[in-house]
Amino acid sequence: MLILLLILAPFGTGLIINRYMDEENRSLGVTYVAGFLTLLASFQLIAVPVVFMDPWGFETVVDIFTVVTTLFTGMGIIVTMHYWRRVGKIFHKQPRWMERSRLEQVQWILVFVLIGLQLFMAITHASFDGDDAFYVVQSVITDETNTLYRILPYTGGSTRLDMRHAMAVFPLWIAYIARMTDIHATIISHTVLPVFLIPLTYTIYYEIGKKLFKEKAEQLPSYMIFVCLLQIFGNVSVYNNATFLLMRTWQGKSMLANVVIPGIFMILLWLFEGEPEKRSQRGGMWFLLFMINIAAAMMSTASVFLNSFLIAVMAVVFSLQEKNVKIMLKMAICCIPCVVYALLYVLL
Repeated sequence: MLILLLILAPFGTGLIINRYMDEENRSLGVTYVAGFLTLLASFQLIAVPVVFMDPWGFETVVDIFTVVTTLFTGMGIIVTMHYWRRVGKIFHKQPRWMERSRLEQVQWILVFVLIGLQLFMAITHASFDGDDAFYVVQSVITDETNTLYRILPYTGGSTRLDMRHAMAVFPLWIAYIARMTDIHATIISHTVLPVFLIPLTYTIYYEIGKKLFKEKAEQLPSYMIFVCLLQIFGNVSVYNNATFLLMRTWQGKSMLANVVIPGIFMILLWLFEGEPEKRSQRGGMWFLLFMINIAAAMMSTASVFLNSFLIAVMAVVFSLQEKNVKIMLKMAICCIPCVVYALLYVLL
């Protein structure tokens, strides 16, 4: 079930978006990241209305999201099979392993060793964090009682709906994984999720590196080694992204810092590379920028203004660079989810 929910379903969903990307960006990594973010955004759209309307509605969330995930996965497979029969290929051709120099091969082996070391340490030396008393317990309570933010994790007593956390439903997604796999939510958080979320983060960094070193691909493994070292030796503060990635992987704030914000940079690099006339083929990327803003609200209240501010700055830069006000309009539309959630926070 873990393989189905956290590998096959995101990949199958990403195949739908893959169809609407230009050929150069059709890779296994892009497909997986796109599908993962789309499913998270879908969970957010399903869970938040239920949280408001039904205090004991977790089973409803489970049923609806399971149907949606199944439909997306099946649709992705069907669309891809049809496209493959018509075109003959699905992904952009990547350099074969034997085509790389001996130095590159050694460097890539070192990259995998460093990532494997991080996974090993994250699993075998799982650390307790003070926030676990709220977020992990919230996942446990949701899975065991079917209530949605109506029981206070600190005391076990009933409480009114907390708007600060009600729309950041990442703990509910963890509870969903726990329900579907019949694994305790604490084990899902501390042991299972790092196995999937840490490689997801490095996949995003890899896709960023492919654009940054497009003309010097031989430097890509050196870049990945550097990123790994920044994460491994990044525990200089309890507040930075490296600490969150390796020691608080299961928290929404970690997802915001290590998946959502780097994911936005990744999408912007995809969108604004190459000739402007080719961007008409990148509808899948604009869709993904919209969906990542929905998923961002799932992680933390901070994402509502951080994402909007980041995209607004980049919208001004790209609009002035290309002297095209339509770019600013498109990126403003992609920020609508963050604006809506910000209004909900203020009004409710």
